[in-house]
Amino acid sequence: MADDSQAPDAAAPAAGAALHRRQTTPRLVRGLRRAPVLARLEIEVASFLVWAVLRLLRVTVTIERHGSAELERYWKNDRRVVMAFWHGRSIMMPFFYEGRGVTIMNSTHRDGEIITKALARFGIESTRGSSSRGAVSGALGLIRAFGRGRDLALIPDGPRGPAGTAKAGVAELALQTRAPLFPVAVSCSRSIRLRTWDRLMLPRPGARVVFVVGHPLRPLPRRAGAPAISAAERAALREGMRAELELRLRRLTAKADRLAGRAPVEEK
Repeated sequence: MADDSQAPDAAAPAAGAALHRRQTTPRLVRGLRRAPVLARLEIEVASFLVWAVLRLLRVTVTIERHGSAELERYWKNDRRVVMAFWHGRSIMMPFFYEGRGVTIMNSTHRDGEIITKALARFGIESTRGSSSRGAVSGALGLIRAFGRGRDLALIPDGPRGPAGTAKAGVAELALQTRAPLFPVAVSCSRSIRLRTWDRLMLPRPGARVVFVVGHPLRPLPRRAGAPAISAAERAALREGMRAELELRLRRLTAKADRLAGRAPVEEK
């Protein structure tokens, strides 16, 4: 008769081999994704799929704009602006923009590269950087793009949140460019909310997509011969703009939700 007490010892190598295979497979996948050729292929395929989904949605949804008359006058007169969208709803920005050219800042990660290539198919230019990586180079790229006559579209709570909390970088860029800063909110009558940190909102086919534009925040004009403001004064001005932008975006988002026929969703 076989000795059952020996079974666990006999099974141990098999169990160990199975565990090793499970641990090795993710490492193998990660290794393949790091291969330059396969990494480029993944980015190209993924960016095309993102673009294709957005194109399909654009031809099936109905777009509504509220409060956009002043912004549209800027576009008509070829005057540059800065716009701000919450991260969780910024995927719908290509549905909204009608100016002569817009530049955004995307992260330096692979996901950022995918989004950059997808948005390029809509004519949206990207600089690379974020508030956590490459912030200086990304901000300089935005300022140069603005100098070339492009509008800027910024995400004040990106790239990692907290959702619905504006960072100071957007206000600083508005001060640097002296451009009007338009808060823009968006909502959908029917949507999918992903389980991401920002609860990314994607419209369902056939949905109403509602954009609400707020009154712009206007940096004080720089008067000729006026003395430069101190660092403390600039910091106070920047913080005031940041807090006001956050407040306006939250109110506009609640309004967009109501106009879309859904209960307001807190972005925090």
